[in-house]
Amino acid sequence: MTLAERFNLSDQMAQLSLNYTNAVGHLEWFHAGVQRLRVCFDSALSSGNAEIGFFCAVQLVNYSIISGEKELTSLLKDIDYYLHLLETYKSEVSKNYLLNSRETVSMLIDKGEATSIEAKEYLGDVTDPGNIILDTFYCHQVLRNFWLGYGERCRHFAQKGFARIPQGKYFFHIIKFYYGLSLLEMLKKKLNSARQKEVEEIIESMKVAVIHADSNIRNKLELLQAELHGLGARHNEAVALYNAAIASAKKSKFIHEEGLACERAGLYYKKMGCARDALVHFQQAHACYKEWGSNVKVGAIQRELDGFNSIGTNFI
Repeated sequence: MTLAERFNLSDQMAQLSLNYTNAVGHLEWFHAGVQRLRVCFDSALSSGNAEIGFFCAVQLVNYSIISGEKELTSLLKDIDYYLHLLETYKSEVSKNYLLNSRETVSMLIDKGEATSIEAKEYLGDVTDPGNIILDTFYCHQVLRNFWLGYGERCRHFAQKGFARIPQGKYFFHIIKFYYGLSLLEMLKKKLNSARQKEVEEIIESMKVAVIHADSNIRNKLELLQAELHGLGARHNEAVALYNAAIASAKKSKFIHEEGLACERAGLYYKKMGCARDALVHFQQAHACYKEWGSNVKVGAIQRELDGFNSIGTNFI
């Protein structure tokens, strides 16, 4: 029998676990955080503390999204289950957070075409600096717009997030990663060469972050570095870092970011005229995105693969 079981400490343990997540949870492997928060949710509800339980559920869903820990349609079902429970355990704050997350997952699956619901989160006064739900809202907007390919909107919400979210919060480096990749897309299109310095600063900050949270940050750092080397025509360095980013994402079980690294490598090889390597990496990205459950990204990669078929390319 554990100490928590002997002295009926499940409620206190759930509170401590939630406090730990909020304070330093970003330092541990995100998948471990997901497992801990599942236990936290169950413990809190079993002890009658629904408020703590649903705050754990909110964090659990956020961790699942940013880690790719759960297939998206399964995650959507989990969110709907939590929302169903909230019809009994009333908590408008938790409901708003979960509706925000649900919208993100729905958009990642199919842009909400078949998975959206009428209920939406209530943001409250968006001019209120104390409105903490805006922090999460901006983070989710960054995620949605990045994965859907809306670079300008991604950067817009990232800058809003940077103005509000402390650097120690687990979402901060996630936003920075997607913001950096979005800036690199601008640089590839030669839209604003002055932004390269900003990308370099993001990479330097990631080098510090990886010291403290290697399992969560390494693949992100390597992909940013690969993209920057590719932009600078440093082919050998770019290839080595794309390979490293894919391997690191796979090791950390970030299936969505493994797919992203494969996709970006495929696009790089395509630009360089290396058709065989491009095809292989697009196929890998397709498999990763399918496992993640994002029909949006599967469709985007399928269009790349169809491009090979349309010109009669066959490397099988």
